[in-house]
Formats: sequence, structure tokens, C-alpha cells
Amino acid sequence: MNKITQTLQADHLILEALKEDISSEDVTTNAVMKKAVKGEVTLLCKQDGIIAGLDVFERVFKLLDRQIETEFYCKDGDTVKNGQVMGVVTGDIRVLLSGERVALNYLQRMS
Repeated sequence: MNKITQTLQADHLILEALKEDISSEDVTTNAVMKKAVKGEVTLLCKQDGIIAGLDVFERVFKLLDRQIETEFYCKDGDTVKNGQVMGVVTGDIRVLLSGERVALNYLQRMS
């Protein structure tokens, strides 16, 4: 998806999903992580299939924090296998925890 289409067509939908999921403060995350701490999460394939939606997966985190970094080891349309590491997301662990459900739910629906 190009940047213009993403901004005009997808960003507001992603933000609505995030608003619905993060309707109030994440008490558990705030209690455990009072300050920004850099962390890394691994995107691990849970079943064989064809991957799709990586651009929106990444955008979920970027809308929460532009400094989040993603590195994918596959691209949309690739065949992926159960247990395959598909990528890594790095940044403030509080942001990673806040965006994970929306990002993973979208990826699961698309793939």
C-alpha cells in the first residue's frame, strides 16, 4: 500500500481499532513499566500459510510511536511455515504491548 492510500484509507481505521482496544490506561503495563524501556518482540508464525498485511502491522506501532523499528524477514505474498521467525519489532516496550493485539489481529485476518 502506498503512503497516500495508507494515510487516507487505512490510518483512521487503525486509529479507531487502537482507540477501541486501548479504551483506558493499561494498568498492568503502567504498573510494571513506569518509564520507557527499549524492548524487542519477535513476530513468530503460528501456522503454515501465505503472509499478508505486514504494512498495516507495522503502521499500528508507527502510529503509536514513530521511533518503533521493524525488520521483516519475509514480505507479503511469501509462504510461511509454523515456527518461522517473520520479523522483529523494537522500541518502547509499553508501545509494543499497547499495539500488539490490534497488529496481530489484523495480521491473522489477512493471512
